[in-house]
Amino acid sequence: MDQIRECGECDLCCRWLVHDVYGQLVSPKNPCRFIKNGCSIHPNRPHQCKTYYCMWAQGVLPEWMYPKDIGVMVSVKDWTHGQWLELVECGEKMTDEVINAIVEFKCPYTYIKEGDLFVVGPPEFREYYKNYAKTNSDLLSSIPD
Repeated sequence: MDQIRECGECDLCCRWLVHDVYGQLVSPKNPCRFIKNGCSIHPNRPHQCKTYYCMWAQGVLPEWMYPKDIGVMVSVKDWTHGQWLELVECGEKMTDEVINAIVEFKCPYTYIKEGDLFVVGPPEFREYYKNYAKTNSDLLSSIPD
């Protein structure tokens, strides 16, 4: 999907998503080195940065869910039966209000709240996510049985 809203001061994806930016592994413990009052390489940023838009920037989430305000970023991911949502706490605790807004989308989703991983969706999604987590084990928390 395309970007509908401007990110403004929000740079959470540059600080909280795990990806490679010109040889630097960006992660919550290692924010992008190109953040300097915004992206200092914006015109020449890598492909994954150019093509990533959180659900708020896509215009799907309500205005009040601006990631920098709520401290949560919501990403859309694909799986064999459609799409699922990944909620990432970005320095703030996940609130029930945020989770309740996500439930309205009636699709599978994952989030970590107070250190516990929640995988919400049908059994086939839970199974899919177990395999997804194994493949990305260095980037994700373990899944409770």
